[in-house]
This record gives sequence, C-alpha cells and structure tokens, in this order.
Amino acid sequence: MLRPDRLAYPGSARLGFFRLLAYVLPALPLAAVGMPLVVHLPQFYASREVGLSLAITGAIFAFCRIADVFIDPMMGFFSDQWRTRFGRRRPMLAVGAPLLALGIWMVFVPGGHISPAHAVFWLMLMYVGWSATVIPHLSWGSELSPDYHERSRIYGWVQFSTVAGMVLVLVLPAILEQTGVTQRATQIMAMAIFSIATLVPSVLLCLAVVPEAEVKLRTRAALWPTLKFVLGNRAMLRVMALDLLESLNQGARGATFFFFANLALSLPRYSNTLLLAYFLTGVVCLPLWIALARRMGKHQALSAAYVYGLCAAPLIYFIPAGNFGFALAALALSGVSYGAPAFLIRAMMADVADADSVANNAERAGLMYSFLSLTSKFGFGWAVFIAFAILGALGFDPKMVHPPAVVLDHLRLAYVLTPAALALACLLLALRYPIGEREQRRLRDEIEQRRGQSGPASDPMPVVVPSTVAAPTGFGSEGKAG
Repeated sequence: MLRPDRLAYPGSARLGFFRLLAYVLPALPLAAVGMPLVVHLPQFYASREVGLSLAITGAIFAFCRIADVFIDPMMGFFSDQWRTRFGRRRPMLAVGAPLLALGIWMVFVPGGHISPAHAVFWLMLMYVGWSATVIPHLSWGSELSPDYHERSRIYGWVQFSTVAGMVLVLVLPAILEQTGVTQRATQIMAMAIFSIATLVPSVLLCLAVVPEAEVKLRTRAALWPTLKFVLGNRAMLRVMALDLLESLNQGARGATFFFFANLALSLPRYSNTLLLAYFLTGVVCLPLWIALARRMGKHQALSAAYVYGLCAAPLIYFIPAGNFGFALAALALSGVSYGAPAFLIRAMMADVADADSVANNAERAGLMYSFLSLTSKFGFGWAVFIAFAILGALGFDPKMVHPPAVVLDHLRLAYVLTPAALALACLLLALRYPIGEREQRRLRDEIEQRRGQSGPASDPMPVVVPSTVAAPTGFGSEGKAG
C-alpha cells in the first residue's frame, strides 16, 4: 500500500487488468527470443554444428549489436512521428513483428554450417524487426499512465511477462532432454517455434485492446536541444549508464553460464534446471519488488536490489563442484533480485521522458526509449565479446574436453566477480538518481498544464506554450537535473 503522502496522480486511473494483460503479453515472446540469443546462440554458433570459431562468433554478435544502435534512434523517431487514425505506436508494431518472426527463424535455424556473412545478414534483419517491435511497445507503456507508481506497476508486470518468457523457453530444452532429444540444433529450433507462435497472437491482442493517449504537444524537437538534453540531463545519463552496465552484467552472466555450470560446477546434466531455478525465483519475487518500489520509490528499490545481489554473490563462488543441491539453492537465492533492475530502469525512463517533455515541449517517448534500447543492445553485444575474450585470455577453450583445474578456477572467479563489479557500479549510480516521486509529480503538472492549453499536436507548426509553473526542485529551466 501507498503511504498517506503517496497519492495517485490527480485524474489518473489504474489500468484495468485485461488491458494490462494485453499490453504486457508481447514481452513474453520477445524474452523468449532474447534469452537464447544471449545464452544459447553464441555457443551454438561456435560449436561444431554451425562451425564458426569462438573469436568469429563473439565478433559477429558484437558487430551486429553495435551496428544496430544506429537503427534504434530512427525507430524511435518514426514511432513518434507515424501519426495515423490507428495511433502512432500500433503501425510500427504491426510492421516490426512479422519482420522479427522471419529473422527469428533464419537465425535460430541456420541449417548446418554457415558463413560469417550469412550470420551477419540475418542477425541484422532480426535486429531491425526487434527494434521496430520493442521500441514502440516500451514507449507505449510510458503513455498509459502519468502516475509515478502506476508506471512501476505497468513495467513491473512487463518484466513479469519477460521473465515468464525466459522460464518457458528454458523449459523447452529441459522437456526435450527428458524425452531423449539432446541435439542442440533441435532444442534451439523448438525455441524459435515457441517464440513465433506466441509473438503473433500477443501482438494482435495488444494492437486490438490497448488504448493510445492523444498527443497534444509536438512530437519532435530540433537536433541541438535534443542532444543537449540527452548529453546534459543527469537523470537521462544515469538511466542510460544503468541500463548499459546492467545489460553488460546480464549478458556476460548469460553468455558464460553454461560454461560455468557444465565445467566449473561439473553439473552438465542439470545446467538447464539450474538456470530455470534462477529465473523462476525472479518471476516469483517480482511482485515483492513492485510493492517495494511503490513503498520506497523506484531508484531506492533499485539500490536495494543491487545490495541484495552483492550479498548473494559469494554463495555462487563457493558452490562445491558436483553438488547439485547447493548449486540449486545458491542460484535460486541469487535470482531473487534478477527481475528488479530491468523493470525499474524502464519505469525510470518514463519519468525521464517527462523531463524531456518539459525541456523540449514535445511528447516523444519513442525517441527516449530508443536510447534505452540502444544502451541495452550495446551492453549485451559487447558482453558476449568481452566475456569470450576474457575467457580466451585466461586459456579457456570450449572445445577442450577436460580443461585444467587452474582454468576452471579462473572461469569460476570471472563468472562471479564480473557481475559483482558491474552491480557495484550500478548501485553507485542509482543512489544519486535525481527524479523521485515529488519531482515527477511537478513535471507532470507542467506537462498537463501545457497539454490543457494546446489542441491536437500539429507538426511542423507546433504551438509553443510558455512555462508558467516553476521547474521541479533539482531541475534547471530546461528540465536538466541540477
């Protein structure tokens, strides 16, 4: 429950369950794609089945992710600009989902040995479809409510759907293993079928049921004010840095998990079960983090999640090799805070989009979330490259049947210390985040006053309404954090 001084924003309504469900469901198939993309595909492409080397695989995944960052701002810009009688988020989502489905099949089912050029082409096409689907979907969520805590609820349940997608896609190989299907190519193909089969109906339901808010301010601003906000606003910079470091954290952990479980822990038969336990705990505990964010505030709850993760890290390091029970308990406990950072960072970006609206008199959450997608892709892309490069420098080769004990010790240490160092950096960033509930409330007051004095948005001849409400404490005249 809210404390007495934490009231809902005036005039805002709690999003109904059916509409909330329709909005969050597409996150499930998107996660079902993202999980194997980080955890399974790099190792699959570096295996004998596909035939690429470890170095080439790491370079391909890093290159495609980095090249994709140029696509994200374009998708965000066009998502804001695409004004139709069906809305501005629906059209791009309707175009992006089929493109993503095609890319999923071609990337997940390469059909044997492939060339690096083949891998690059289809990965890039899949990433284009991904951007055209994810960015309008994420930015749409920020527009469903102006209320500080309702946004935490919306993105919290998006993360619930996300982690549920991860859990379900992890169940597939576990089920196949129990039925005797152990070929990695078959397991990954099953993941592709599951992702496509859930993507299409969930996107259709979202398009049909979820409402879009009327746009009354501009939908774009000049380049220089935009760059000034992105590069000079303290809240914007901290959210982007948090997302980058968190993506590096999860990407490095995911890319090396099976090496860690199979070799360092000597539990190759239970690796999928251990990963499933980690994510299942994350799903179960998400409502607790949503409630904590409602009680404490977003960045305070985020700080608490990182403190918990740092305290749980030693458990992972001291798992005895071959001890399944200890490994299951340690990974389940470490997964308690797994889902919190992702949804809190996205809910915080909704408030940053409010700061941009005040600074630039524009409603363009799509562009703001494109920068968040950019940092996420950049982090996950570099995570595979960095993690594989570190392991290679330490003498690890995934094709070795029996790695030396010293190499396994290095693998164990790298798996634990890399996430811990990144979590510590994230904690320091979260502690001094400038937009709390009161600041966001003042931003929304300013925005709603401007919206009340404007008709429907009319670019390129917008009505610029002068500010008559004092900027929130901690923000300058252009909405920059002080």
